[in-house]
Amino acid sequence: MKLVLIRHGRPDEDDIERPHDPPLRADGWQQARAVASQLATEGITRIVSSPLLRARQTAAPLAERLGLANDIIDGWAEADRHVARYRSTETLRQQGHEEWGRFLQDPVCYLGGDPQQFHADVLGALAAVLGGADGTDHVAVFTHGLPINVVLSHVLGLERITHFAPGYGSITRLRARGPDAIGIFSINENGHHAGRNE
Repeated sequence: MKLVLIRHGRPDEDDIERPHDPPLRADGWQQARAVASQLATEGITRIVSSPLLRARQTAAPLAERLGLANDIIDGWAEADRHVARYRSTETLRQQGHEEWGRFLQDPVCYLGGDPQQFHADVLGALAAVLGGADGTDHVAVFTHGLPINVVLSHVLGLERITHFAPGYGSITRLRARGPDAIGIFSINENGHHAGRNE
Protein backbone atom coordinates (compact mmCIF):
# COMPACT_ATOMS: atom_id res chain seq x y z
CA MET A 1 0.00 0.00 0.00
CA LYS A 2 0.97 3.65 -0.33
CA LEU A 3 1.04 5.84 2.76
CA VAL A 4 1.37 9.62 2.62
CA LEU A 5 2.19 11.52 5.81
CA ILE A 6 1.30 15.22 5.70
CA ARG A 7 2.34 17.72 8.33
CA HIS A 8 -0.45 20.19 9.11
CA GLY A 9 -0.45 23.74 7.77
CA ARG A 10 0.82 26.66 9.84
CA PRO A 11 -1.41 27.24 12.89
CA ASP A 12 -2.31 30.56 14.51
CA GLU A 13 -0.18 30.67 17.65
CA ASP A 14 -1.93 33.86 18.76
CA ASP A 15 -5.44 32.43 18.68
CA ILE A 16 -7.20 33.53 21.86
CA GLU A 17 -10.10 31.08 21.86
CA ARG A 18 -8.01 27.91 21.37
CA PRO A 19 -4.43 28.64 22.51
CA HIS A 20 -3.88 24.94 23.32
CA ASP A 21 -5.20 23.66 19.96
CA PRO A 22 -5.20 26.56 17.50
CA PRO A 23 -6.79 26.70 14.05
CA LEU A 24 -4.83 27.32 10.87
CA ARG A 25 -3.68 30.80 9.90
CA ALA A 26 -4.52 32.14 6.44
CA ASP A 27 -1.24 30.82 5.05
CA GLY A 28 -1.92 27.48 6.76
CA TRP A 29 -5.17 27.24 4.78
CA GLN A 30 -3.19 28.03 1.60
CA GLN A 31 -0.87 25.15 2.46
CA ALA A 32 -3.85 22.85 3.07
CA ARG A 33 -5.33 23.73 -0.33
CA ALA A 34 -1.95 23.18 -2.02
CA VAL A 35 -1.76 19.70 -0.45
CA ALA A 36 -5.27 18.96 -1.70
CA SER A 37 -4.36 20.08 -5.22
CA GLN A 38 -1.26 17.87 -5.17
CA LEU A 39 -2.96 14.74 -3.83
CA ALA A 40 -6.41 15.00 -5.43
CA THR A 41 -5.36 13.18 -8.60
CA GLU A 42 -3.11 10.58 -6.98
CA GLY A 43 -5.75 7.99 -6.16
CA ILE A 44 -6.10 8.55 -2.41
CA THR A 45 -8.55 5.96 -1.06
CA ARG A 46 -8.67 6.96 2.63
CA ILE A 47 -8.01 10.07 4.71
CA VAL A 48 -6.88 9.83 8.33
CA SER A 49 -5.91 12.59 10.74
CA SER A 50 -4.86 13.49 14.22
CA PRO A 51 -7.71 14.74 16.42
CA LEU A 52 -6.01 18.14 16.79
CA LEU A 53 -7.73 21.00 14.97
CA ARG A 54 -4.75 22.07 12.84
CA ALA A 55 -4.46 18.56 11.37
CA ARG A 56 -8.21 18.15 10.82
CA GLN A 57 -8.41 21.51 9.07
CA THR A 58 -5.43 20.65 6.84
CA ALA A 59 -7.21 17.44 5.83
CA ALA A 60 -10.51 19.20 5.09
CA PRO A 61 -9.83 20.51 1.54
CA LEU A 62 -8.70 17.09 0.29
CA ALA A 63 -11.58 15.30 2.02
CA GLU A 64 -14.04 17.72 0.41
CA ARG A 65 -12.52 17.37 -3.07
CA LEU A 66 -12.53 13.59 -2.93
CA GLY A 67 -15.79 13.14 -1.03
CA LEU A 68 -14.04 11.04 1.62
CA ALA A 69 -14.60 11.03 5.36
CA ASN A 70 -11.73 12.00 7.63
CA ASP A 71 -11.06 9.11 10.01
CA ILE A 72 -9.69 10.42 13.30
CA ILE A 73 -7.04 8.24 14.95
CA ASP A 74 -5.93 9.49 18.35
CA GLY A 75 -2.38 8.15 18.11
CA TRP A 76 -1.49 10.56 15.29
CA ALA A 77 -1.73 13.53 17.72
CA GLU A 78 1.29 15.66 18.57
CA ALA A 79 3.12 15.31 21.89
CA ASP A 80 1.96 18.82 22.87
CA ARG A 81 -1.71 17.88 22.87
CA HIS A 82 -2.09 18.59 26.61
CA VAL A 83 -0.15 21.85 26.89
CA ALA A 84 -1.98 25.07 27.79
CA ARG A 85 -0.53 26.99 24.82
CA TYR A 86 0.76 25.74 21.47
CA ARG A 87 4.23 26.88 20.43
CA SER A 88 5.73 26.12 17.03
CA THR A 89 9.27 24.87 16.61
CA GLU A 90 10.09 28.25 15.03
CA THR A 91 8.99 30.02 18.22
CA LEU A 92 10.89 27.57 20.41
CA ARG A 93 14.04 28.12 18.34
CA GLN A 94 13.72 31.89 18.79
CA GLN A 95 13.81 31.47 22.57
CA GLY A 96 17.56 30.94 22.38
CA HIS A 97 20.17 28.26 21.94
CA GLU A 98 19.81 26.82 25.45
CA GLU A 99 16.03 26.46 25.29
CA TRP A 100 16.18 25.02 21.77
CA GLY A 101 18.81 22.54 22.94
CA ARG A 102 16.50 21.41 25.76
CA PHE A 103 13.75 20.79 23.24
CA LEU A 104 16.02 18.81 20.91
CA GLN A 105 17.42 16.71 23.75
CA ASP A 106 14.00 15.23 24.52
CA PRO A 107 11.17 16.90 22.59
CA VAL A 108 8.38 14.70 23.95
CA CYS A 109 9.32 15.34 27.59
CA TYR A 110 9.80 19.03 26.82
CA LEU A 111 6.21 19.15 25.57
CA GLY A 112 4.91 17.39 28.67
CA GLY A 113 4.52 13.89 27.25
CA ASP A 114 5.87 10.48 28.11
CA PRO A 115 8.35 9.41 25.38
CA GLN A 116 7.66 5.68 25.61
CA GLN A 117 3.89 6.14 25.59
CA PHE A 118 4.05 8.66 22.74
CA HIS A 119 6.22 6.31 20.67
CA ALA A 120 3.84 3.42 21.34
CA ASP A 121 0.79 5.54 20.48
CA VAL A 122 2.23 6.67 17.14
CA LEU A 123 3.32 3.17 16.14
CA GLY A 124 -0.09 1.88 17.25
CA ALA A 125 -1.75 4.44 14.96
CA LEU A 126 0.54 3.35 12.13
CA ALA A 127 -0.36 -0.30 12.74
CA ALA A 128 -4.07 0.60 12.76
CA VAL A 129 -3.75 2.21 9.33
CA LEU A 130 -1.68 -0.62 7.88
CA GLY A 131 -3.85 -3.33 9.44
CA GLY A 132 -7.01 -2.07 7.80
CA ALA A 133 -5.51 -1.72 4.33
CA ASP A 134 -4.70 -3.90 1.35
CA GLY A 135 -2.03 -3.57 -1.29
CA THR A 136 -4.06 -1.20 -3.45
CA ASP A 137 -4.89 1.34 -0.75
CA HIS A 138 -3.42 4.83 -0.84
CA VAL A 139 -3.86 6.50 2.55
CA ALA A 140 -3.25 10.16 3.39
CA VAL A 141 -2.46 10.78 7.08
CA PHE A 142 -2.61 14.37 8.33
CA THR A 143 -0.43 14.60 11.41
CA HIS A 144 2.44 16.51 13.04
CA GLY A 145 6.21 16.81 13.08
CA LEU A 146 7.04 14.44 15.92
CA PRO A 147 4.75 11.58 14.79
CA ILE A 148 6.33 11.82 11.33
CA ASN A 149 9.75 11.62 12.99
CA VAL A 150 8.70 8.60 15.04
CA VAL A 151 7.58 6.75 11.92
CA LEU A 152 10.69 7.64 9.91
CA SER A 153 13.02 6.80 12.77
CA HIS A 154 11.20 3.46 13.25
CA VAL A 155 11.52 2.60 9.56
CA LEU A 156 15.21 3.56 9.50
CA GLY A 157 16.04 1.89 12.82
CA LEU A 158 17.18 5.13 14.45
CA GLU A 159 17.13 5.60 18.22
CA ARG A 160 16.30 9.30 18.41
CA ILE A 161 13.28 10.97 16.83
CA THR A 162 14.56 14.46 16.00
CA HIS A 163 16.34 13.76 12.73
CA PHE A 164 13.90 15.43 10.32
CA ALA A 165 12.18 18.81 10.18
CA PRO A 166 8.97 18.40 8.17
CA GLY A 167 7.75 21.74 6.83
CA TYR A 168 4.18 22.95 7.10
CA GLY A 169 2.06 21.15 4.53
CA SER A 170 4.97 18.89 3.58
CA ILE A 171 4.44 15.41 2.15
CA THR A 172 6.37 12.27 3.11
CA ARG A 173 5.68 9.11 1.10
CA LEU A 174 6.02 5.52 2.26
CA ARG A 175 5.38 2.11 0.70
CA ALA A 176 4.28 -0.68 3.02
CA ARG A 177 3.81 -4.42 2.68
CA GLY A 178 3.14 -4.70 6.42
CA PRO A 179 4.14 -3.12 9.73
CA ASP A 180 7.70 -4.44 9.47
CA ALA A 181 8.12 -4.01 5.71
CA ILE A 182 7.98 -0.26 5.12
CA GLY A 183 10.09 1.67 2.66
CA ILE A 184 10.61 5.42 2.34
CA PHE A 185 9.87 6.92 -1.06
CA SER A 186 10.32 10.62 -0.21
CA ILE A 187 10.66 12.94 2.79
CA ASN A 188 9.46 16.51 3.25
CA GLU A 189 8.21 17.22 -0.29
CA ASN A 190 7.23 20.88 -0.54
CA GLY A 191 7.34 21.70 -4.25
CA HIS A 192 3.54 21.95 -4.32
CA HIS A 193 3.91 25.21 -2.35
CA ALA A 194 6.25 26.79 -4.92
CA GLY A 195 5.07 30.15 -6.22
CA ARG A 196 2.34 30.48 -3.59
CA ASN A 197 2.15 33.61 -1.49
CA GLU A 198 2.84 32.25 1.98
